Amino acid sequence: MSFTAVALVLGVALGFAAGGRAANMKRRPLELVWLLAISVALQVAAEMLDVHERAGLAMVLTSYVGLSAFAVANIRLVGMPVVLVGLLCNLAVIAANGGMPVRADAIVAAHAAEREALGTLDFGAKRHLEQDDDVLTFLGDIIPVRPTREVLSFGDLILAIGIADVIFRLLKPVEVRARREERAETIHLDAAAPERTRHLVDA
Repeated sequence: MSFTAVALVLGVALGFAAGGRAANMKRRPLELVWLLAISVALQVAAEMLDVHERAGLAMVLTSYVGLSAFAVANIRLVGMPVVLVGLLCNLAVIAANGGMPVRADAIVAAHAAEREALGTLDFGAKRHLEQDDDVLTFLGDIIPVRPTREVLSFGDLILAIGIADVIFRLLKPVEVRARREERAETIHLDAAAPERTRHLVDA
């Protein structure tokens, strides 16, 4: 979750640094924001609350399904397809293993815990220590991040890149987007000019 927060902050920072404003987001409103809010709340609750393991896993899976539906509803936005890929990668490995497998070596490498203490860690409803019978482990939490003492999955990284891109694009100056659209329209008109000229000559 903290890595996702970093992606949000980075997207906002880059957007404002490029001259963007929060008001620009109104020009491209998000669909199903209520579903986003519920899905995020479900995942936070599964992480923070002491719930039964099966109930927690159901909350996590429901959260990912809701987040994926939100991404599909807003797929027109630049960066949102990347967000969807990241979500589906995490959803696939969690659903296949009844939770996100976390590699022991990655935990130690991230300085999140000593190897001797791995057996005492509480992974919550979403994660568990990687087992020999887990599948799709290359999509599991295998990437150590020492600065935050986290272990991430490739889905997390993809998701973070997509989130930062979406936020940046929503905030970026409208005039920049307008100039690009105007340039594209000019190119289209220039390409069509010979065809119009030919029709005039034929007439």
